[in-house]
Amino acid sequence: MALTQLKQYLRPTSLEEALTSLREGGKGARVIGGGIELVLFSPPDVTTLIDLSELSLSYIKENEAGLAIGATATLTQLIEHQTVAQYLDGVIVGMLHQVASPLLRNLGTIGGSLASANPWSDVIPLFLALDAKVTLFDGNYHSIPLSDLYPTRSRLSGSILTEVLLPVPASGTAASFHQFSRTGFDVALLNCACLVKVDAGRCSLVRIVAGGTPRLGAALPAAAEALMGMELTDETIERVARVARESVDTRDDRRASARYRKQLTYVFVRRCLQEIRDRLAEGKK
Repeated sequence: MALTQLKQYLRPTSLEEALTSLREGGKGARVIGGGIELVLFSPPDVTTLIDLSELSLSYIKENEAGLAIGATATLTQLIEHQTVAQYLDGVIVGMLHQVASPLLRNLGTIGGSLASANPWSDVIPLFLALDAKVTLFDGNYHSIPLSDLYPTRSRLSGSILTEVLLPVPASGTAASFHQFSRTGFDVALLNCACLVKVDAGRCSLVRIVAGGTPRLGAALPAAAEALMGMELTDETIERVARVARESVDTRDDRRASARYRKQLTYVFVRRCLQEIRDRLAEGKK
């Protein structure tokens, strides 16, 4: 869509300047990183663009809390970063290779991927499973769980997402991600991410998330509860996958039926948990 209604394109050099521009611009102002979503889905009321590229938010670094990723770091930067590649056996890089195309990954930013909250996002389900936190700047910095960002979306009003933090994985933890799409560059008909921590052979922490249902990625608490305290046997994995299929809230749309998405949920939860079991077993060798 042509952005013929634009009146200002701003490139602030500080977060304070960016925040002031956002608030002064009101409903007509939009913060952009790579700008992909704005081009694809440009609201007619957008008159001011606030480009964050001059704010030095494209970093990826380790600290004592975990892996900190600046909001304007591109998906390609994450794919090519050695520390990201090592995080939980490369689950993030594996997921990102399934997002869009290489050219779009060169533009798309991690902050934009999370803030835009697209229902078909592959990034959001995995980062929910990883218990990611985001930092918002509204004159002060606030760190909140990623899961708290989506229920009302009010936290992003008048704020700028500046950083994503992935916690240090505890010993005995593994994660997996799977999705299904018609082509390599198409959006997912459904995606699934799981994280499991095992102590003394039994699951002590479980997160199971499904996205593209076609709603935004969300946890499946009934399936997670069914796995808590259990061993990752074939029988348990089968039972948990069935619970996920029955409890996931799927809908029909032009790309897939609710029934088909429920079956995909069953398949992907089972595959994720099998892969997690294999990764944990490999880590013991």
